[in-house]
Amino acid sequence: MVKNRRNVIIGIVIVLMAVVFLCFKNIAENNNDNAPVHGKVISESSEDGNSEQKSNNTSGVQHGKVQVKITSGSHKGEVVTLDNLVNDKTFHESIAYKGSEVLINLDENDDGSIKSAYIYEIVRYKYIYILLAVFIILLAIIGGKKGIKSIVALVLTCIVILKILIPLIIKGYNPVTVSIVLCIGVSILSLLIISGKNKKTMAAIIGTIGGVLIAAIIGILMSTFLRLTGLSDEELQMLVYISQNTSFDFRGLLFSSILMGALGAVMDVSMSIASSINEIREKSENISTIELIKSGMNVGRDIMGTMANTLILAYVGGSMYILMLISSYNLPMFRILNQDVIASEILKSMAGSIGLTLTIPITAAAAAWLYRKKYND
Repeated sequence: MVKNRRNVIIGIVIVLMAVVFLCFKNIAENNNDNAPVHGKVISESSEDGNSEQKSNNTSGVQHGKVQVKITSGSHKGEVVTLDNLVNDKTFHESIAYKGSEVLINLDENDDGSIKSAYIYEIVRYKYIYILLAVFIILLAIIGGKKGIKSIVALVLTCIVILKILIPLIIKGYNPVTVSIVLCIGVSILSLLIISGKNKKTMAAIIGTIGGVLIAAIIGILMSTFLRLTGLSDEELQMLVYISQNTSFDFRGLLFSSILMGALGAVMDVSMSIASSINEIREKSENISTIELIKSGMNVGRDIMGTMANTLILAYVGGSMYILMLISSYNLPMFRILNQDVIASEILKSMAGSIGLTLTIPITAAAAAWLYRKKYND
């Protein structure tokens, strides 16, 4: 019976992994009529054999010509000479090197011959697949049954973010409402998958929902008081053109990032405390509710500092280039804090950290209340 159940779980994981692989593949590849094809840079020399690199005056990127051998599509095997400038139609430009695998956009003549072409992007997704595979395998080997359940929960979270959350926000749905509903839904399903239906999971769910809602309230109130625009960099401003919606709610998108950033840490803290109280209750069934709360708070205090530090460092790491840019002007502290982009990042870290901190007493109280009667799980 146990073996059959294990085989079923493994089968489900394999199917879900295949679904995620296909989802990422569809995102990485453009399936329209002018889809980019793969190529490999075989030489960095120009058409006349001169390997001297020229300077792009607009971006400062050094580039010349490269010979690229097409490795996929109807022109497979052909060699084309292209500008050595990777331009993905954003603000970023780079160059390719000999041996680099690249994506190419081709325009064809009526007879099917190549009319024009350019390098669209360096191939990266293959290595991302390998990294994801290593991560999933390690989770399964080291985590065992729990690791497999974590994989299922991770797949569920990825699907919700990529296929539900982002499309709904782009279509113009309220990011605040969508984010709150999906965060609560993801937390409930993930915790149920990982720990099953029991008092420990229920306490963790209550603590997670409480912490997320607190972070949401702080995010809504403070973004209004601070009058944040949500337009912290060029990529966000490009969303206006992507969504074709001039009234796109950038402040709501900022709020969504606050919730999604805090959710993982809040779930971690709530499950740690609920699991600790569960272990204490199993070892001492006569312990009182007050003592259970105190035990939960002691555990929470031990993990609170490191988890809050982790959350803040994650936001700092994500905005390191912004901090370096602003700090290079030697502005006084109040000028730095007054920048929209800095205030936004501080709000993200503080709202998440406050929600995480208050998750501790909420989870401890919920777990102690659930275990107040005779233990019967």
